Amino acid sequence: MKRLAIIGSTGSIGRQTLEVVKDLKNHKVVALSCGHNFSLFRKQLLEYKPDYAAAIRKTEELERDFPEITFFSGAEGIEEMLEAATPDVVVNGASGAIGLRYSLKALEVSRRLCLANKESLVCGGKLLIKRAVEKGAELIPVDSEHSAIFQLMRGKDKPEKIFITASGGALRDYSIEKMYNASLKEVLRHPTWSMGNRITIDSATMVNKGLEVIEAHYLFEYDEEDILTYICKNSLIHGGVIYSDGVIKMHLGKPDMKIPIAYALSYPKRGYHSDYMNIVEMSLMLEEIDYRKYPALELAREITGISSKQIAYNAADEIAVKYFEKGAIHFGEIFKLIKRVVELIPETDPRDFDEIVEIDRYSRELAEKEVAKL
Repeated sequence: MKRLAIIGSTGSIGRQTLEVVKDLKNHKVVALSCGHNFSLFRKQLLEYKPDYAAAIRKTEELERDFPEITFFSGAEGIEEMLEAATPDVVVNGASGAIGLRYSLKALEVSRRLCLANKESLVCGGKLLIKRAVEKGAELIPVDSEHSAIFQLMRGKDKPEKIFITASGGALRDYSIEKMYNASLKEVLRHPTWSMGNRITIDSATMVNKGLEVIEAHYLFEYDEEDILTYICKNSLIHGGVIYSDGVIKMHLGKPDMKIPIAYALSYPKRGYHSDYMNIVEMSLMLEEIDYRKYPALELAREITGISSKQIAYNAADEIAVKYFEKGAIHFGEIFKLIKRVVELIPETDPRDFDEIVEIDRYSRELAEKEVAKL
């Protein structure tokens, strides 16, 4: 049995990971952490009975009700939990730049990090890859697109190019003009995936795909121009690789996050069972992406490999999404804010986690100021 720790167990990735664990039957949940959803967390603790648990806020009530579990809380609680639990595998399903901190600790204390936290690579890609190499730990992506590329690159020959796909988000059939004033309700109506608010909004702006291009740059060591992006409206084609002789290999699968989660947990085996798709009934079409409609993706390409601007891109997006959810800015102003903050942040290459945190803090501060100017 592999000892499993899940960071962000009450979030979308965490919940689905727990569902997968029931099917795999060869992982023991030894540690769970959550942000604020104590109601669901309580149910998870009751069902999975971990030895350790952590939460951002105080856990006195949980400690009283679950005396057999060792609890940790506060800013460093999750890292302390990982240290105590000594898991074989860690799933990082946390959201936000703080996830990098947890990823670095996971690579120290475990043999495998199943990474779903985009910010870990976007904000600290160089640092994270270096830590994985130093510790001899496996770093396996959970994103469906990166999981697809990871699986396709198991051979000896390295492809010349790779590509990942996007659904186009909830507004893909809107005109540019109509997109600008789209409501939150419209934006959250994703056509193929069921996800949290931020990632669904990021799908509509294609910030999400921009972050994934940056992630792929670090995960697979490709220059930005060799990481292609296309729209696949039914989300059946997750990614592909292109070889020097023109041969293309593609990864097809249902838009179900439990599949890449299970692969990351059970790699190199496939221990998860799912219904087959009817290949005859599939529509396998890819479309070019219009950067006039999705300028955030084009901006992400321009800054790929420039660490400070990647951090600013992510931080500004988080602030912009927050204000859009509140109804304080238009959908079309999300990109305006991101672009402005990215332009204001100078090109630097942070040397350690503390410098990354400082750039992230300053970027958020700038974004808060720039919102008022929109």
